[in-house]
Amino acid sequence: MSYKEALISLLLILSIGSAAGQWIEEKMTDFGGEALGPGFETTYTGGETPDAVKRSIVLGPDSSGPAGPSGTSGLTDAYYSMEPPTFGEIQQYSISGREPSTVYYGGQATSYSAFTSGYFGTNALWIMGTWSWNQYAYCPLGAYLQLLAYSSTGGSADFYEIYESGRVDKDTYRFWPGYSRIAFHGDEPGRHVLLFVANNQPSNAVIIDVGTGAWPPGPVPGPVPSYARVTVRSSRTGFTVNVDGIQEYRDISDGRLDGVVSFTVPGDQYHNIRVTSPGYFRSWYRFFRSGYSYTLTV
Repeated sequence: MSYKEALISLLLILSIGSAAGQWIEEKMTDFGGEALGPGFETTYTGGETPDAVKRSIVLGPDSSGPAGPSGTSGLTDAYYSMEPPTFGEIQQYSISGREPSTVYYGGQATSYSAFTSGYFGTNALWIMGTWSWNQYAYCPLGAYLQLLAYSSTGGSADFYEIYESGRVDKDTYRFWPGYSRIAFHGDEPGRHVLLFVANNQPSNAVIIDVGTGAWPPGPVPGPVPSYARVTVRSSRTGFTVNVDGIQEYRDISDGRLDGVVSFTVPGDQYHNIRVTSPGYFRSWYRFFRSGYSYTLTV
């Protein structure tokens, strides 16, 4: 195994294994009668189109969350478009005046200023949203996303895309010093892990989950719930699940200390799921589709 192959394998393990736990997604067939958890309400901004799928979560007066561009707590960013980018495959990019308000790093939200004050990496890769940068995104089949690569010196860079099947595609780009914008096309369903190596230094990896259905979706028979159902299972008992820093669920909430917690979240949105118990802490930031159930085993 070559140095770069070993490096890719290590980064893949770190990128996925660092958030230990297995998610299973299934379409719900037994919905009805469930309500959203207290403190959540799904709203839609005016003039939305499939290319601008922003959602906002209306929070209670004492709630807090990542601030959006207008300071709205809990606003969820959009990371994909169904239209191809106008700049081609790669483009020099200046972030001056375009700095994100929020950076999702290691599954946690922080401000851009706080992140830059403590980050000393030489190479970095991000998924660009309208006002935030992320290391994870979900998109439907055929969608386009914009990646932002940082290299202090620029020059030749090997860019790797690792597919869920294990196939690895490699492209070589010429990066500019500073930031370069790269187009990503979600043309194959499944998980895509992306990273680059420049000046013999690896970047972090980002993960994009591409759905199996194209946009717009075809006709769906019968009603579709506006929420997703989440179940967390663990061999540990007495754990707590926190959703978006707003809502908290405990193992004992249903009257049974059995290592199972179930709840619902607004669908077609990103949510941060944090599981804690004495001596254990893990956090996941992912997209939850309306009408689907998600089971996390930790």
